[in-house]
Amino acid sequence: MKKTYLFLNTSFFFWFLTLIGWFFSYLSITLFSFVLSVLFLILYFNQKKVSKMFTKRQNKPTPTSTSPSISNEPEVTAKIEEQITLSTPTISEEKSNTVISRDVIFEGNITSNEQVHIYGKVIGNITGKDNTVKVMLNGQVTGNITCKELVVNGRIEGECLSDTICIENNGEIHGTIHYSSLSIKKGGVLSGHAQIKNPPHQSEKVTILKDKLKQDAIIPNESVNNASL
Repeated sequence: MKKTYLFLNTSFFFWFLTLIGWFFSYLSITLFSFVLSVLFLILYFNQKKVSKMFTKRQNKPTPTSTSPSISNEPEVTAKIEEQITLSTPTISEEKSNTVISRDVIFEGNITSNEQVHIYGKVIGNITGKDNTVKVMLNGQVTGNITCKELVVNGRIEGECLSDTICIENNGEIHGTIHYSSLSIKKGGVLSGHAQIKNPPHQSEKVTILKDKLKQDAIIPNESVNNASL
């Protein structure tokens, strides 16, 4: 016999004993039997409630965790490693170059005789006339940049003056650029004005060409004058 039905049957037994005691006017037996009957009845309902809760928990379906396919795991891992590599300076870069590390905000102008690598955020102008300035992935510059070569894989807001400007896949330039050579890869953004710099030897070529034209014009005039004489 189950425990729940045992409590119910015991409650009925004491209830029946209560009726007998009440019929024969045994007050003490009647009161005692009544209390026990109510007590076992309460135990019966509590036990029934607990058994229902336990049954629901057993029948509840366990959630199945969906894990990504094994074929995609190497691709995701490779992308994460690539982002970490692009956004973190190496030890050799820190020794030989001027590096603004990630999570660093630098306010002020930078003038460097070495390469400048920006991984963090710079608010100010950067000058490296004969060197390379690289704004790496997640790097930000708010100011003007003057250098020989500019590589942008982050974000620049300002004027850029460089012989060679390369905007990488994640690069953005918002402002005016002056360049001799410009390349923009797929995904790169240029928002503003673009002006081509005049190469330093162009004016010399123009002057030499003008002198040649003048000499060519003088020679026919001299031949005409000799013929008239």
